[in-house]
Order: sequence, then C-alpha cells, then structure tokens
Amino acid sequence: MKINRNRLLGIAAIGLLAVGACASQAVAQRIAESGSFTLPFEVHWNSAVLPAGEYIFSMDSVGLNGTMSLRGPDGTIFLHVLTLSDQETNQHSALRIESRGDTRFVKELYLSDVRRHFIYFPPKIQDNEKVLAQEPVRIENVSVSIGR
Repeated sequence: MKINRNRLLGIAAIGLLAVGACASQAVAQRIAESGSFTLPFEVHWNSAVLPAGEYIFSMDSVGLNGTMSLRGPDGTIFLHVLTLSDQETNQHSALRIESRGDTRFVKELYLSDVRRHFIYFPPKIQDNEKVLAQEPVRIENVSVSIGR
C-alpha cells in the first residue's frame, strides 16, 4: 500500500514538473517581440542585403543573444541580435540606419516598449573603399510598429 502511494506521489510530482516546464515556455514566448517597418531603400543588415519594401519581424527573446526572424520581399532571413542596453530613451521604436556614400546599413534597432537597443555591426570595408569610410556619416531613422 505504501509503495503504491509513493509511486503515485512520484508520478504526480513528475506531472507537475512537466506542466511547470510547459508554462515557463509559454511565458517565455509571450516575452518575445514582433513588429513591422518599411524600408524606403536598400539596406545592409549584418551579412544580408535587404531591398526596399515592407518587413515583419519577430524575436524569440528580447534578451542577449536572441534570434530575429525577418520576413520581407525576398523571403525570410534570420538575424542574430545583441542587446546593448535597456536604457530608456524618449524616442519611438525605430531602426537607426547609417549611410556612407551610397551604402546604408542598420546600426541599431530600438524597441521602446521593452526599452531595448539592439546593436548591429557595419559591413567590413574593403581596402579600395576606405575613402568612402572617411566620408561623413548620415543617420536616418525608419519608424517601427510594434505588434502585428
């Protein structure tokens, strides 16, 4: 009798652990972020080159080392995200795009509702393009809508 009761308690404990694990995954998924933006021009984002058009993004996490899924005119790509800070700024969600010559690249994605700055690195500069790197940097902001 005691053995059956211990076995039943053990099975119940395992069941509660499984339910708890599923609940924590559901909470983690709710923390993820999604939104959209429209690029009026071609942009380099990490190693990807994105044509002008409408884009929808979703993040599996807004923490350090997450992944962003970005769906646009050329299909879906995945980008690694690096959170720099959670310092609140008095600005709306936006993509910060830097330009040198005719090349534009995403430098930062700021999401105001979660107060996260995601930083991206510019493409490596070839030796024959070092003159372009010395040109003044222009900064443009593209508005980002949070949620779908």
